[in-house]
Amino acid sequence: MKILPTKRRFFGTDIIFYIMLVIQVCLWTFTNNYKPTLGIVPDVPSKLSVKALSLGDEQTYFRILGYELQNAGDSFGRFTALKLYDYNKLYHWFSLLDTLSPQSHYIPSMASYYYSQTQNTPDVIHVINYLDEHASADLYHKWWWMSQAVYLAKHKLENDELALKLAYKLASTPRDDIPLWAKQMPAFILEKQGEMDQALMIIADILDNVEEFDQGELNFMHHFVTERLGKIVEEHPELAKLIKSKDDN
Repeated sequence: MKILPTKRRFFGTDIIFYIMLVIQVCLWTFTNNYKPTLGIVPDVPSKLSVKALSLGDEQTYFRILGYELQNAGDSFGRFTALKLYDYNKLYHWFSLLDTLSPQSHYIPSMASYYYSQTQNTPDVIHVINYLDEHASADLYHKWWWMSQAVYLAKHKLENDELALKLAYKLASTPRDDIPLWAKQMPAFILEKQGEMDQALMIIADILDNVEEFDQGELNFMHHFVTERLGKIVEEHPELAKLIKSKDDN
């Protein structure tokens, strides 16, 4: 039995296909140089809208928003320098996400370890302000983030006054099991400022109020006190006689 070739019934579909192909090529030709305007840091929503959009599962929504914030500016094949970010927006994003999960360390770690590396150093103040507020809300559990705020203020922003203010907050942490260096932080900053006498007073106060030290901590504080006393005596020779007379008594 001979099979005859079938006729094309839908010739019109070929015409439609080629018309659409031409339109697509023309559209690409005239629009390929137009790029979409993509923002870096999205606008900060209200607390009420975030609560509503979480649909009762704030932890899941917290993770979704945190992931989006972590990758802000690096979507659609982009790689954005941190100096181009709006750090005022970032500050408000950090604070907003804290309302969803205040006990989480995710946002403060993102702020202190990632966004603090901006090439535009003055923007670091927004990170410091956030870490200060975050840690102050629960200093007993969040003292580490206060120490990061001190570090950024001292070494990134080079603002000794702010660093000392935060260091005093860190030293006031209401627990006895934090590392001794955290309580000594104001002394270190005061020493760098040339305030030897105040630095020694802080160390002496720690010695008077903390009962237990390991040998390494005692050795360090002994070295700190004797070395700084030596420098003070060098600058004020008249104190040498006073110290010697006290030792004799």
